[in-house]
Amino acid sequence: MKTNFVSRIHKTDYETDSYKVLGKTDYEKHLTDFNKINWSDEYWKEFRDLTFNFPDLEVLDDKNGKYLSISLAPNADDSFQFTIGLGNHKENGSGQNPIRTVKLYGTESENKELPKKIIRLIFDNNYEQIDFELNKLFLIDEIEDVYINQ
Repeated sequence: MKTNFVSRIHKTDYETDSYKVLGKTDYEKHLTDFNKINWSDEYWKEFRDLTFNFPDLEVLDDKNGKYLSISLAPNADDSFQFTIGLGNHKENGSGQNPIRTVKLYGTESENKELPKKIIRLIFDNNYEQIDFELNKLFLIDEIEDVYINQ
């Protein structure tokens, strides 16, 4: 596959912050990977178990170091929300883990269409529109992100 995008996944049974690299990806494959996750079941399992180790699907644009992550968070007592992270991934020439910072946004919704829309935009390299869409959401935090692969 000729693409500059690489995806990773964090599943609920993985150690915290640990990901499996899925490899090169394109829009269709990444959307298929997104749709394979039963987001609702995964959320409620983690919520009931009080582990909150929610799934996370990430795509990195190797060309410019931007990455998009989709995960979950509580919204209210009886609902969850998708969270969307837009980050910067900078390789560290010394062989150490990359330097990563990410802005996390809450969608305040269980609707899959907003994450799907943002996924489309990253594969279109439309970062101006991504910023526009994310600025409509609730900024949860800007954090340093750990990069661990299985």
